[in-house]
Amino acid sequence: MKPMPSVRQLSFFVATLMLGTLLATDADAQTTSSSQRTLRKNERTARANWQPVRKSNLTDADAGFVSASKSASQTTAKKTSPAASNSAVRQASHVQQTGHEVIDPSYPPHSIIEEPIIHGPSDGYVELEPFHGGSVACDAMPGGVGCGCGSMSCDGGCDSMGSCGYGACEEPCGANGWRPCVTLCVPQDGWVSFEYLSWWQDGMSLPPLVTTSTDANVAQAQAGVLGQSTTRILFGGDEVLTDQFDGGRLRMGLWLDRCHTWAIAGEYFKIGSESESFFANSNGDPVLARPFFNVNPTTGSAREDSELVAFGGTGNVRVSGSVSAVAESELLGAGFHFRNLRASNEGCNTWGLFGCPQQFCSRTEALIGYRHLQLTEGVVIQERLTGINPVGNFDINDSFRTRNQFNGVDLGWFYTQNRGNWTLDSTIRLALGTTHQTVSINGQTTISGDPTAAGSQTYQGGLLAQASNIGTYKRDEFAVVPEFDINLGYRLNKNWRVMVGYTFLYWSNVVRPGEQISRDLNPSQLAPAEDPLTGAARPGFAFDSVDYWAQGINAGLEYRW
Repeated sequence: MKPMPSVRQLSFFVATLMLGTLLATDADAQTTSSSQRTLRKNERTARANWQPVRKSNLTDADAGFVSASKSASQTTAKKTSPAASNSAVRQASHVQQTGHEVIDPSYPPHSIIEEPIIHGPSDGYVELEPFHGGSVACDAMPGGVGCGCGSMSCDGGCDSMGSCGYGACEEPCGANGWRPCVTLCVPQDGWVSFEYLSWWQDGMSLPPLVTTSTDANVAQAQAGVLGQSTTRILFGGDEVLTDQFDGGRLRMGLWLDRCHTWAIAGEYFKIGSESESFFANSNGDPVLARPFFNVNPTTGSAREDSELVAFGGTGNVRVSGSVSAVAESELLGAGFHFRNLRASNEGCNTWGLFGCPQQFCSRTEALIGYRHLQLTEGVVIQERLTGINPVGNFDINDSFRTRNQFNGVDLGWFYTQNRGNWTLDSTIRLALGTTHQTVSINGQTTISGDPTAAGSQTYQGGLLAQASNIGTYKRDEFAVVPEFDINLGYRLNKNWRVMVGYTFLYWSNVVRPGEQISRDLNPSQLAPAEDPLTGAARPGFAFDSVDYWAQGINAGLEYRW
């Protein structure tokens, strides 16, 4: 029977076993460290010897240079280790398979900066890829090549495909691309612009409302009467409100998805309230008169006649006074619509018949929404008379006011094109709906200073506004409202753009004050009116619709975020 090992022997055996384990671990660590150092050395060698490889566009000199570089790289790989050699071979093979295509052989070597992309240690190779500076525009290419003059080739766009300054698609457009702003999140992209409007509108036609006579001694029956050789029209008989109108327009919109294919936009504009006025007073010389067509003269047939405001010539009437007239107009509009991207394009061509080829991108969008327009106008005539024969003071007022309110569906097409910092966009829209027409006619006469009457008396009716046509009249008419806009803009930076443009707007079936004024008058209705009335009840009322247009230039500033 063998003796049991002593405690000293057991201790020596355990110590020997632990020392062997430590030595083995250190050997493995040294082997691993050596392998990593070899791999890092291979990577440094590959970085120092990489060369860009371009398909089918290398000159003989470039080809020789690349071949020499490859030979040097392979030689370096052979001097290292089999693993490093295999890594270099894989690198050369990868460069040959993914060599980058040169779009224009005229590009200088520094047009495209190529930088290496170092893969992880397990790959063991270096991939070479081109780097295009994001802040360099196509037109800024050296030598004016690429998308500039002298070349019709294009290396992508300055912005992303179809963005045209409206932002780029930052995530794939799929089932999850829709981003309703109400239920999921607040839209992060949009725009707002304000424009100054300098517009002109279709003038308002007025019948002759104030006349005079060039002969101070004209007979009373001919004073201020239309058709007489001495009669001149002072106000009316032509179009008024034909001068420039000032106004403003506010537009804003929000993109509903990250790819900028759906947006909601709105606008509000207003021009006016503009007015054109007339005022004259006289003590009898010169003659002032209000012309009308007398449908019920005391003697003879219907004829041209006048009411005298100031007259001192031959006749029984002596009167002095003043007359004023004001025509005013105000146009405003509002609405909203949805915009949907229908097409986008990008490439190189020229603008117009002349110029150099330039990089461009364009967007075409369809519009559908709601449109509202309101045109409010009025004509007011006032007389202040002091009668000598007969004695008395007369305040006579006529008022003719119209309002048109359009509501309809708005359909349209929007197109924009960008070239560098310049932008050109246009919109064609057609709104279909109804116009709610309102005509309000009112008149009043106040007589005071009559020695035969106590105090002052107020009567319904002025001159051309009498009981036979006074009232408020309404109806709805079908209408169309086409509009055309074009704007030329310049982007100051990523967010701000200045622009100048032109707008034309047409509106069918509107009522305007001038067409609602009837010059037919039965003098028996003049205050104080006869009761019962003798003759026809004139003036009368009948809707008379016309077409309307407004156009002009606009200049403004736009902000995008």
